[in-house]
Amino acid sequence: MRSWTVAHSSLLLLPLLALLPLMACGGESPAPEPPARSEPAAPAAGASESPAPLTGASAAPGREGFDPDPHPELAHLTEVTTESLAQSISTYVQTESARHGGWFAVTDPEQQTAIELALTTVHRERLSQLADGRYFACADFQGRDGHTYDVDIFMRRESTGLTPTDVIVHKQDGKPRFDWVERNGTWSQARVTAR
Repeated sequence: MRSWTVAHSSLLLLPLLALLPLMACGGESPAPEPPARSEPAAPAAGASESPAPLTGASAAPGREGFDPDPHPELAHLTEVTTESLAQSISTYVQTESARHGGWFAVTDPEQQTAIELALTTVHRERLSQLADGRYFACADFQGRDGHTYDVDIFMRRESTGLTPTDVIVHKQDGKPRFDWVERNGTWSQARVTAR
C-alpha cells in the first residue's frame, strides 16, 4: 500500500514541477484559456499549410523599436482579447504618432507613397486571427490628405504582450481593396466581390 501512495503522490507533483521554469523567470502561472467563442483556436504546432502572404501589407511603422521577445516560448501565456488587442493597437498608434508630429505614417503600396493618418476609432467587434497566429483589428483614420482610411493593424503574441508586425490599408473612403473571409476561426484575404 505504501508504494501506491508514493507513486501516485509523485504524479501529483508533476503539474507543480512544470511551473518551475515560470517561477525562475519571474512569470506568473498560466491564465485560464478564454472560451473558444471569444478567441479562435491557435494554429496546430507543425501545421504543414503555410499561410498565404498578405496582399498590400507593409511592415508596421516603428516595429524595429521593439526589443526581441526575451522568452518566445512563453508567448502563449499572453491573453489576447478584443479589448487587449484594441488597447495595444491604440497605444502603438499613439506612440508612433507622437514620434512623427502627431501623424501615424503608413506606406501605401497602391498610392506608392506614405500617408499621414490620425486615429479616430479601433474596432472592437471581434477578435480576428490569421492562420499563422497573428491577430488584427481594423482601425479608422482621417488622412491628412482629406480621405478616410480603414487600416488593418496586425500584432503577434509575445511573452511581454502584443507587438505590431504589419499594416494594410483595407479601405479608402469606404471602398475596400480586398475582403476578409473567416473559415474555422481564422481569417484570410479574398478578392473584392461585386456588391
